[in-house]
This record gives sequence, C-alpha cells and structure tokens, in this order.
Amino acid sequence: MIHLNKLALVCSALFLCQSSHAKNQSGVPLFDGKSLNGWTALPGGTWTVENGAIVGKSPKSEARHGMLLSNKQYSDFVVTAKFRVHSGDSGFYFRSERVKSNVSVNGFQVEVDTSQETGGLYETGGRAWVKQPNEKAVQKRAYKPGEWTTLELRAVGRDVEVKINGVVSSKLTNDKGRVKGHFGLQLHGGQDMHVEFKDINIQEITDSSGFVEMFNGKDLTGWKTKGNWVVEKNNVITLKPRPGESGWTRYDDYLTTDRKYGNFVLDLEFKFNAKGNSGVFMRIGDLKDHVANGFEVQILDTHGKKKFGHHDCGGVIRTSAPRKMAVKPAGEWNRYTITMKDSHLKVILNGELIQDLDLSKTDMKDRPMEGYISFQDEAKNIWYRNVRIKELK
Repeated sequence: MIHLNKLALVCSALFLCQSSHAKNQSGVPLFDGKSLNGWTALPGGTWTVENGAIVGKSPKSEARHGMLLSNKQYSDFVVTAKFRVHSGDSGFYFRSERVKSNVSVNGFQVEVDTSQETGGLYETGGRAWVKQPNEKAVQKRAYKPGEWTTLELRAVGRDVEVKINGVVSSKLTNDKGRVKGHFGLQLHGGQDMHVEFKDINIQEITDSSGFVEMFNGKDLTGWKTKGNWVVEKNNVITLKPRPGESGWTRYDDYLTTDRKYGNFVLDLEFKFNAKGNSGVFMRIGDLKDHVANGFEVQILDTHGKKKFGHHDCGGVIRTSAPRKMAVKPAGEWNRYTITMKDSHLKVILNGELIQDLDLSKTDMKDRPMEGYISFQDEAKNIWYRNVRIKELK
C-alpha cells in the first residue's frame, strides 16, 4: 500500500480521474523483472522470465488455458504494464477468482491478442464480451501486434477504465462484476501461444466513496453468531448447516453485526443452491426476535416465477412484493444494493429497482430507526461476498 501525501489524498477524493496521477507515480512492482516471486503458474503452458519480461508459451495441442496468477488479491487500483503478442489470444485478468475448470479462473480480463479487440473487456464465466473498443479508439491508439504496447487499467469501486497506448479503449460505470480478486496472465488453450509482459506496476487506491468492507476476509471479527457461519477463501462467508438441521430445527439462525446502524447503503453479493433461502435483516432493535423487531429483504430461489409476493426474492417480508423478479438462477451470484434513509427503503437487485418504499406509510412504520444487521440461517447453504456498507447522516 502506498502512503499518499496530502495532495494525493485530495486527488483520491476526486476519484483519481486524472490520468496524470498514474503517470506521476509509477507505483510498486507486481513483477520484479527477475523471477516469478508473488505469482503462481496454474496447469497449461509454461511461464519463464527472459530479459526482464514474463514470457508465456503453449502449443496448439494444449487444451487448458494456462494462467499465471498473482498470489495476492486486489480491489481498487491503477495498474500499468507493457505487453506484446507474437501469436495467440491472451488476456490480462483482474479481480478474478480461481475455479476448477480448463479455464482456471472466472472474472474480468482485458483482451490481449493480435486483433483490434485488444483492450476490450471480457468476463470469463459470466457475460462474455462486456465492452469492445470502438472504431474511433482503434484508430487513435495505434496498436500493432508484435510490438510493445502500453496498458493502463484503473478499477475503483464499480468503475473500470482501460487505456491502450494512452487512449481510452473501454470503460464501464457502476458495473455489476466482481470488486476484488487476483491478477492473471492468460495462455489460451488450443492455440499456438507466445506472449510477453513486463513493467507491471500497481498503485492501490483507498475507495473514497465512503464504503467500508464489513468482513476482513479471514474471520468473523465484527460479527457474532452461535451457528454455522464460516469464512472461506476469496472473502466469501458461507453457512454450512450441520447434520440433522432442517426447517426450524437448526443451531442458530443469524449472523449479526456487533453494533447498530441507522441510515446506510448496504452493498453485497449472494448466491444459493436450488431451493436456497436466506434473508438480509436490518435495524433489528431486539435480537430476541428479529422478525418482529426489524426489516427483512428476502433471499429465495424464485428465479423465473411469474406471480410473486412479499415472501419471494426481493420482497420486504410482510410489507411489499418486488416490482419484478430479478433474481438469477441457483448457483449464480446476485447483487443487492439496499438503502435505508430515515423511513425510505430502496432495494436494487442485479441492477433492477425492485423496492422504493416509504416505510412510514406501511404496517412497519413503528419498527426501529436503528438496529443490527443480520444474515438469516434457514438451514440451507448460502454464500455472501463483497459485503460493504456506507453510513449516511
């Protein structure tokens, strides 16, 4: 982490939008120019260091996507690097997660190949092409395969910007993709691959948006539970029911913050298995009875349901059905952004506004204006990640 001076902190508060910030400070190396320390090579192809560059090669007979993955994970940053592609289709991955497949990772990559698609944004294991370079950018950036090319990648919060040779190649605002993960260099399977990377440097950025991560990625510090909640790799919190638990027969049904919150924006991702069930509870005034002393935004496997009510996914229990059924199928990650501001409750699920309520005009008008936040145990596997909160005045 770079300790920024007062002037740089002002720049950070302005979201570091000026490209000169990245030019004035080169950051710290992700690659030392001599070895692969700090990186792990996954099966498929070979990675070596030659003349100060990382060299990746694999034959067409190799079906696996060879990956060189950073050992550490990163969230908000500006990264600069140089690359050249002699043959094949590569990628500069960021905020990615390891998976068990021939591809090895899921997540975003900056496309790096011999075509003018280089500099686009592709999401492996998700939406595929999210943003390709436009014709105007292609004309300006003067990209030529086989020549050293400059990459600048800025990812802060949910905004992403890619520059190739100093020209904006692709840009996303308030994107729904992952916000933390590994960097990775790719060798595409089934192709004759030869790609090189060097001068890889990073500036980590403290998110100036006011959001604070609610989990440290290692344990449940800041939370309390008597149940089955554990922290897995990649900052994922999961509920693992014990044998014999089902329905209302369970060990304990909540993972709860150890302090109260009043007005806030809660941003998180969740997924479940088939028939999954959980819930996000807020402003719980009395922990002896969550249901009677707080608000619950439902999590339930109701993807594709045509007729739905307050108890289906996105509903505010006992109060309001969602405007639309926006939850994804079981096994896929979903994103909730929940805003509690005085008596106003707004819920966005996967980019869709599904609740916009004045709670003072509902049967829940007498519920507390401040309280604990909890995730519900329904004796079924449930996963949460990227849980962040921004407190409001």
